Parts: sequence; C-alpha cells; structure tokens
Amino acid sequence: MKINIKNSAISRIGNQQRVITALVLSGVLSISSGMTLIKSATALPLNSTVSVTKENIKDKAPTKRLPRQIANAIFKDLSKNQDININDLDVVEYRAKTWRNGCLELAKLGELCTQALVPGWQVTVTNGKQNWIYHTNGNGKNLRISNRNIPNNTTKLPEKVRESVLKRASNFLKLPISELSIIQSEKRDWRNSCLELAEPGRLCSQIIVPGWKVVVGAKEQALVYHTNEKGSVTRLNQKESEIKNQELPEKVRKAVIKAATESSNLPVSELRITEIEKITVDGCLNLAKPGEVCTKIALPAWKVTVKAGKQKLVYHSKEDGSEVRLNTSESNVKLPQNIEEIVLSQASQQSGLPISRLRIVSAERKQWSDTCLGIRKPGVLCAQVIVPGWQVTVSDGRKNWVYRIGESVTVSYDKDASEIPDRGNLNAVPIPTSELPPPLESGIVFRQITSGGILPRTYQTVLLDDGRLISTRIDDANDSERRVFRLSQQQLRDFQKLLEENEKAFQNVNYPPTVGAADYRSYTMTSANGTVQFNDTSGNNLPESLKVVVKAWSDLNINTTR
Repeated sequence: MKINIKNSAISRIGNQQRVITALVLSGVLSISSGMTLIKSATALPLNSTVSVTKENIKDKAPTKRLPRQIANAIFKDLSKNQDININDLDVVEYRAKTWRNGCLELAKLGELCTQALVPGWQVTVTNGKQNWIYHTNGNGKNLRISNRNIPNNTTKLPEKVRESVLKRASNFLKLPISELSIIQSEKRDWRNSCLELAEPGRLCSQIIVPGWKVVVGAKEQALVYHTNEKGSVTRLNQKESEIKNQELPEKVRKAVIKAATESSNLPVSELRITEIEKITVDGCLNLAKPGEVCTKIALPAWKVTVKAGKQKLVYHSKEDGSEVRLNTSESNVKLPQNIEEIVLSQASQQSGLPISRLRIVSAERKQWSDTCLGIRKPGVLCAQVIVPGWQVTVSDGRKNWVYRIGESVTVSYDKDASEIPDRGNLNAVPIPTSELPPPLESGIVFRQITSGGILPRTYQTVLLDDGRLISTRIDDANDSERRVFRLSQQQLRDFQKLLEENEKAFQNVNYPPTVGAADYRSYTMTSANGTVQFNDTSGNNLPESLKVVVKAWSDLNINTTR
C-alpha cells in the first residue's frame, strides 16, 4: 500500500510540474528567433479544397470590410520584400479571422507563441502573375506571409476598368490618382443594365451584364464601384461605400441641413449627408430660375446629397454656404398624391390641355410668409404667419404654370412667375415608360433613331463595341440604304469616355419642339444609362452635357469613312 501511495504522489507531482511548465510556456510572449523561414510556408493551389468548420462559416460572414490600413501595410511589406510596385497590387480576397495564438498560426522554427485569441484578417493579394496570402492582427502592425508564391488562377482587373474606376474616384474625392489604390476587385454578372444600382426615373433592362465590383481606398475612405466588362459604364455604390464628409465646411453643412429641414419637414436628427462633391458652377449655381440671367463664370461650389427619410435631396451650395439651391432634377422629392392631383387638375383647366399632356417638372417645399402664400389680392387681409407648403411647376414642354400650395391645400396660381419666359434650357418632359425605345442589346454602345423632316423616313444608327458604325433605314425591305463605317479604337474609346462623363444627360426625357414648329426632324438617342429625345427646333437649348455628346456623335458620323 505504501508503495502505491508513493507512486500516486509522484504521479501527482509529475502532473503538477507539467501543468506549471505548460502555464509558463503559454505565458511567454512570441519571441522571434531572427529566422525568416516560416513553418507553414507551402504553396497551395487556389482551387484546393478546404474543410469547412463552424469557424470557417463564421469568418466568411460578410459583416466587415477590410480596413484601409491593413491593405496598406500588406502592400508596403510586399513592395519592400518582393521589390513589387505597389500600384501593381490588388486585394482579391479577404476575410475576418480569429487566430488561435500570438503568432497568427504561423509560428517560425523555435518560436514560442502566446496561446491567446487574436482578432485579425486573412488577405490574398495579387500582382496578376502570382498571389500571396497574409495573416494579420486587427490593425496590421503584426502581419505574416503564409506563402511565397501561389500561381494566380484568377482574372486580373483589366487595365481599362482600373483606369476608369481610379479616374472616377479621383474626380469624386478631388485627390490625385497617386493617392488612390484598388484594394479589392471581383468579377460579377450584374442582373440588370443599371448594374444593380437603379435610380429614380431610370429604366433598367433585365439582362445579365458581365462586369466588375471594385473597391478603391483613399484616406480611410472606401469607394465601391460597379462597372461593365470594359469599364465604359461605372457607377458608385453609395450604400456600400465609406465616405467621410468631415471636409465639408461647417457653414455649408449647416446651410444645407437647414434647407433640407425646410424642404422635408423632418427634424435634423432624421437627416443624413450621404455624399459631397466639389463642383464648378455659374452664377446661378447651375440651377437658373425662369427668367434669371446667370453670369457665365466658373465658380467653385459644393454638391451635397442628403437622405431625408425616403427622399433624396441634392443641393448646390456656394463655397461659403451663403446660398443653397435644390437640384430638383436629381432629387426625388415626393409631392403628396392629393396635391399632385389637385395641381394637375387646375393646370388642365387653366391651360385647356388634357392632364396626359402635362407634367410636374419641379416640386419644392416652401415656408410662405403669410396666409396669402405671398400673393396679395385686393381687399384680402393676410395674416403674417409662416405657412408651410409647396411651390409646384407644371409644364407642357413649352409653357410653365407655377402654383403655390399652403398647408390646408389652398392652391394659388402664381401668374407673375408663370409668365416669365425661360431663357435657359427647355423644360424636359419625362418620356412615358410605354413610349421608351428598347434598351441597348449586348455589344451596342450607342444608338440614334432619326425620324420626320420633309421626307418622313426613319433611320437607325448604332455604334458597336468593336468600332463598327452601322446606319440603316427602318422598313427598308431590301436593306438598300445600309452603310457600314469603322471607327478607330481611339475614336471609340474617346466617345465611350465622353458618354461616361455625361451619363446624366440620358434620363429618359424629351425636349419638345417650340410652338408652331413644323417639318422638323426628331432624334432619339440611347446610351447604356437611358434615353433622350429632342428635335431640330430644341437642339440649341439643350443642356451643355447633352450638347457635348450630340456634337461628338455628329462629328463621328461626318468624319467616318467606309
């Protein structure tokens, strides 16, 4: 019995010693032995199978975006140790991880690691020829490469797409391209022609559009872009982007928020600035009122987008915030249905036109200074109190009817404002969905349909993505008037770039002919972004962004050779 007791005691002592040893080892901080050989530095094919555990599933949950500082730290490490240009590197995959020790599960030979859980990241980086996989902690100060050379079986972001996205991001952030980097790119098949980023009033064709999802990083910001396959169409995903607005001057921010509060009738707590952009405007902030004469000088200004409940309000502000105007064409201010019906009914009676020929072209919330809504009438006393309401402009494309509405849905016709001629652009009238031409098919960059004139014939001209320019006459059974031209690749790229820069000119609207016009030709132009219609009589009064495209298109058709 004594021997058994002694053996048991010795056994217990031995176990205690092993426990103490384990505790001492687990408490030792990770010590680098100075060796560069990494224990698990083995090359794995990208398509190798990895067993999926509950931890893997948790790590793959798309709840976090890779911090900018992590990508920067990895790029710098690779550039320093592999002699690779930082601009040639892209992040192709990343996932949040919780490493099981202080060595990020990549212990070096002879290295002791703390047995503590370390939140961090696993990041795959490529230069198009080979890939590297990194393990990092949460801030990127501790990072380790888990392999030296993995064959790249992924598709590298095309150079045209890279250039297009970086240029867009540079213009948006007002930063040089040298301060931007692409931190992630992913090949995608978008489910519609809007690249799954629909906007109010924009018609999206339900077709599959091959393209890319690209994340650009700069100054702790991340811009997420959706593009088509060649980068000729690029859209910013506002919801997924991380955009800082600290650079917006406080005076401008306060002025915009005040205007948004008045326009939406919502408290400041329910308003959020979602986008800011530095722009150049004329003396009217590029938002001239009817009859207003604007100085044609280039002034720096701000374009600020505010989310107000379900409304999107877009404002142009002077650089110091001293004047703010609502851009009604880009905002989606929702006029209450009952007010819309009353105003259109009154405009129909006043104009003698059916409601189907009238459109509400602007609706803006107002704070009227008295119960007469600022319109004095003989013998009527007006109480000097603030009356919240609306100012609504109705148009048939040639003439405007302006109405003031009070909170009790009192409608007053603003005769003076209605009779002011519009010396600027013609009022664009939305094209009914039923009258829109079919969207562009795959492989078509641009299309123009010309109809009317003294000899009423209809022609269609399309530009294909291989540079061919094809003109045909509609209903020509023998196809006898078909003409085929070819643009140079440079001409094609320049025109695609122009379309991209002026995409907002194509908003499914029509610029109607002037009163009394006859025998004019009508033009229907369609890009990947939408359609616009105009004619010989309205051509001189189109927005500048559309004039630029029309001029370039005309030049292409004149200068091309068979």
